[in-house]
Amino acid sequence: MRTNASVTIIKRMVVNRQDVYSELGTYPCHWEETRGINANRTGRSRDDIDKITCYIPNHLLRMVDVEDLIIRNDNLKEIKQLKTFKEYEKEYGARKITVCDVFDFGSKNMQYTRIGAK
Repeated sequence: MRTNASVTIIKRMVVNRQDVYSELGTYPCHWEETRGINANRTGRSRDDIDKITCYIPNHLLRMVDVEDLIIRNDNLKEIKQLKTFKEYEKEYGARKITVCDVFDFGSKNMQYTRIGAK
């Protein structure tokens, strides 16, 4: 799979009823803006659909959950640890992950993780 971007995934954990974010890693990926495609295909509200789909080849990221964050990080800059999603969104354009599917069948070269976010 050809890649056109790099993404950093930020893991969200709840500690003492507070959201705590820590960096999971930076991965090469194929990044697609899919808002218009999904709206036309499903007929659902624009607020209810994923705006991006990200395919990460050769990495099976089973630890990624809904509500984790994904940041497009083509320049491989260091991401500071912030306290809230709004801060990550303002500083880095972070998006919330809505779905993460691991495709771990077939040969090693065909395995990938698909992430949808809005």
